[in-house]
Amino acid sequence: MRVLVAYDGSEAGRRALDWAARVATGEPGGMVTVIGVAATLEAAPHIPDAVDPRSSPELHRRQLAEAAARLAAAGIEAETVLRVGSPAGEIIAAGEAGNHDLIVVGDTGAGGAVRFLMGSVSDRVVRHATRPVLVVR
Repeated sequence: MRVLVAYDGSEAGRRALDWAARVATGEPGGMVTVIGVAATLEAAPHIPDAVDPRSSPELHRRQLAEAAARLAAAGIEAETVLRVGSPAGEIIAAGEAGNHDLIVVGDTGAGGAVRFLMGSVSDRVVRHATRPVLVVR
């Protein structure tokens, strides 16, 4: 089973990573790909410098190294992928391109007005992915 897990260094991301490890180890030939997405600014043109300063590629590289080390400690060799763009869109595209059997995302617990106005990455992935999605709470 090919599992794609979105990781952002958060507690929800760690829980998603742990679930991805459980799923992959329970299946013969299980493989995990960890994706980190440096979010671009919403109204900015599609250029590399339009990355949200709170979500730099360097930060995501460190988080991906952390995720790979966490999986290696569990005996799982993982591939890491860094993308720049819309987090939900990049996660969905990676799931398709990698022919993954399952996408695992954490639920960040955004609530109230933020969730109403902006939605959440996990909501968007669930609504638009053509692959099965596991949302970890």
